[in-house]
Amino acid sequence: RMTHAGGLLAAFGAAVAFGVQYVPVKRHAIFDGATFQWFMCSGILMGGLCVSLFTGDLSVETTCPAPVFFGGALWGLSNYAVLPLVKLLGIGLGFSLYHFVNLIVGYLTGRVGLFGVPRLKPKLGGDMGLYVC
Repeated sequence: RMTHAGGLLAAFGAAVAFGVQYVPVKRHAIFDGATFQWFMCSGILMGGLCVSLFTGDLSVETTCPAPVFFGGALWGLSNYAVLPLVKLLGIGLGFSLYHFVNLIVGYLTGRVGLFGVPRLKPKLGGDMGLYVC
């Protein structure tokens, strides 16, 4: 079980790691972005392999549902599409727009029940989450 301080530390580490992953995009030529996407996915694969080796959990799931593949394809496509967006609008505005779309799609997926996800009922009165977004 994770402590409150451990959770905050993990959230801070994730914010720093996700905040700096596209900084090289602004300084170097990315052409169509395919090479950058390939390197990023390879880095994620190597990171996952290192975590698996470190934790000793090398089990491999033999069956993978189709929505998992679809979600991975959408994630890869969004990473591919964000590169020209950062080049065009800049890192601040580009990521604000990119993450705003992610936030709204994620909220609507759970609240309305998109993509076959069961619709969530709010525990608090009304649709407070819409106002928070």
